Amino acid sequence: MVHPISRLPKRRGFLGLLSDTRGSELLEMAFGLPLLIVFMVGIADFGGAYNLKHRLSNAVREGARFAASESPRDEFSNGSVCSCTPASVSAVRDVVANYLTNAGVTQCAVSASATQSGLQWTFDSSTSGGGCGSFSLVIDRNNTATTNGTITIPVTHVSLTYPYTWQFNRVIGLLVKGASPTLPPTISSDAKMENLA
Repeated sequence: MVHPISRLPKRRGFLGLLSDTRGSELLEMAFGLPLLIVFMVGIADFGGAYNLKHRLSNAVREGARFAASESPRDEFSNGSVCSCTPASVSAVRDVVANYLTNAGVTQCAVSASATQSGLQWTFDSSTSGGGCGSFSLVIDRNNTATTNGTITIPVTHVSLTYPYTWQFNRVIGLLVKGASPTLPPTISSDAKMENLA
């Protein structure tokens, strides 16, 4: 029978302490866990940004497709551009807003009123706070595109800018003192479609 004391490691001075591996897993975890947290938050954050970009792209494409089929006649009054928000532009706004709502993008809501510059209407967010001040939906009914390098066609250009809050900045700031990566505060998307009506 082996005595329990004989199972203890023998002391070999300072070199014996260096060869002792007890607790090394704890030290490895202390170094590796912050890096793992950064990777996990980064994956979730950039995945969320990509998902939002995809939803915004679909929303503006639906809005541009709808606008291309709408007649621009209600945008003019007595031969000049009306100083109003025509029903055709309001309908495009509603198509984009409904798509965003159905896609679960509800942090910011599209306002009912727009600012106008010629045949371009800009809608901001009707939701105050929450970073929605950087939200904008722009519907430009008087845009052009060039095809084959020579032919210019009239198109409707719909663009959408939506705020996005990055968690990655906070995690990096907690782990690395003074670090603050510059990530865009908004995600934008736009689409152009030829006016068919």
